[in-house]
Amino acid sequence: MVSEGEPLVNKLALVTGACGFVGSHMLDLLIEKGIKVRATDLESADRGYVDRLGVEFVPADLTRKETLRPVLQEADYVFHTASVFDYSAPWDLLYQVNVESTRNLCEVALETSPEIIVHWSSGAIYGISKELPTKETSPIEPSNNYEKSKWMQEQTALEFYRKYGLPVTVMRPATIYGPRGRYGAMIPIFMLARGELPAIPGSGKTMGAFLHVKDVVGSALFLASRKEAVGESYNVADDSHYTNEELLLYAAELLDVKIRKFHIPALLINFMAWWSEWRAKLEGKKPVIERDAVKYLFHDYWLDNSKIKELGYKLVYPDIKEGLKETIRWYKDEGWL
Repeated sequence: MVSEGEPLVNKLALVTGACGFVGSHMLDLLIEKGIKVRATDLESADRGYVDRLGVEFVPADLTRKETLRPVLQEADYVFHTASVFDYSAPWDLLYQVNVESTRNLCEVALETSPEIIVHWSSGAIYGISKELPTKETSPIEPSNNYEKSKWMQEQTALEFYRKYGLPVTVMRPATIYGPRGRYGAMIPIFMLARGELPAIPGSGKTMGAFLHVKDVVGSALFLASRKEAVGESYNVADDSHYTNEELLLYAAELLDVKIRKFHIPALLINFMAWWSEWRAKLEGKKPVIERDAVKYLFHDYWLDNSKIKELGYKLVYPDIKEGLKETIRWYKDEGWL
């Protein structure tokens, strides 16, 4: 984590996507460190939590470049968390928000000259990696539209560094979990709590890559203070190497629910995901299970985090079991489970 007295303290930090899961935690950390904050998101975004924090909020639509100038004006540090994280989203939306919006942000940043832009990419861009643990130099092979858009988004940001010297640092977080999260890693937890996951999906022997949201924002703040990180990309993941079966059994124990050690075949899970997507499309809702998301249950994902650790970052939650225990306790205390 950034130590007291780091130069960010007397700077203005901008957080894009501030009303989202990660963005709101970024605000928490910046405020905790005594850093002046400006938050931005869509005018229509749910601002309840941001308003309670009492920080400056300037609405903007990143797909409209003209709305970004007042947002970036005088911002010294930019934490660019804004993205569409949705495996069911159409390609046009993913490209417009994840790729073109990042281009807009970088173009305006060339005019306003922030000291650093920390850009959120994703550890998912490697696709189904053939190299484990997966390093920053491993082949990039996105396997769905979301992953493809995140890879193009990262490349767009780094293009501005290479061509114009815009100070961009890229982080590639693993699957994020933690308080206030509703999507991604938390979906199996909610399903377990509701009794909708009675057995182990797939073989259960595969391994995921995870990261507590406090380490997502902590690593971002850490990288913002390291000039040698500019122009570089960093995997950010915890040190855990549990199988999916071990984690599901542990979560079931924390939730005090039963889950059988029976294994649901991958073919059946994929059919359930197809059915969920088909029904959701008819009802105009978001599917509970998505085919592009459940694939993470059937392949090993292991991100090599040595590059950022060698730079000096120390994980807050190196073991997902500790982080998951606190997260589930938070959900229970807040009545989300």
